[in-house]
Amino acid sequence: MSEHEIIILLCNPQQQPNADIIAATKAFIAALFPAAEHIEVTCTDEVRYYDCGGNFEHIHCPACHTELSVEQWHRLMDADYNAENNSFAMQQLALPCCGKLCNLNDLQYSFEQGFGRFAIIMDNSVGVVDAATQAAIEVFLGNQPVKIIYRH
Repeated sequence: MSEHEIIILLCNPQQQPNADIIAATKAFIAALFPAAEHIEVTCTDEVRYYDCGGNFEHIHCPACHTELSVEQWHRLMDADYNAENNSFAMQQLALPCCGKLCNLNDLQYSFEQGFGRFAIIMDNSVGVVDAATQAAIEVFLGNQPVKIIYRH
């Protein structure tokens, strides 16, 4: 498996496409990205965290744009994580900078990171996913917006 991956998540971490779409996703992605050697489609009951690996730079508040420290972010992650269910709750948490209520998925990550119950993971044999390809994926997934994570 490549050290570089592309992860495609629905913007709403609680959602999953319908069963017919899920069943056809791997073939659809393989047709879009024929050079991809590894494609995995994951559906879970729990909300999982998908990171950008070594691409991680910083996290900002979406309201006041203050940079959150890694320690502050870890405290937010710990507050939202339910060990019994092995899942993130995606609850609204008060941010330490301005008190804005926000869930972990709505923080501004550089590089992009996210949470979800549905994920497409593939080796990055394509570089950057262009806007037209992203739009085609969104239409295929039931007109649901997606976020693209580049993991290194």
